[in-house]
Amino acid sequence: MSHLWLVCYDVANNKRRQKLAKRMERVCQRVQESVFECPLDEAGLTEQLERFWLPVLDVREDSLRAYPMDGRTKQRVKVYGSPPPYEPPDFVIL
Repeated sequence: MSHLWLVCYDVANNKRRQKLAKRMERVCQRVQESVFECPLDEAGLTEQLERFWLPVLDVREDSLRAYPMDGRTKQRVKVYGSPPPYEPPDFVIL
């Protein structure tokens, strides 16, 4: 079962930031410059983090946070502007 994660980052270096964003765009929807909504279960999120996202970061300078959004939390989200809240597909192929 897929869940929705709100993932945000602060990356000091432009090259690392662009590389991370490109990797995240493969499985997540960008909602702001450094904020993504990711329809992944916990194992899928861990795999993305360990295999693709964290190797890009320099944890001495950069940070990344992932917040779970359950159905109740998602219903309480307030959005002004675009894009609209992400609607996860029924399944995701990685």
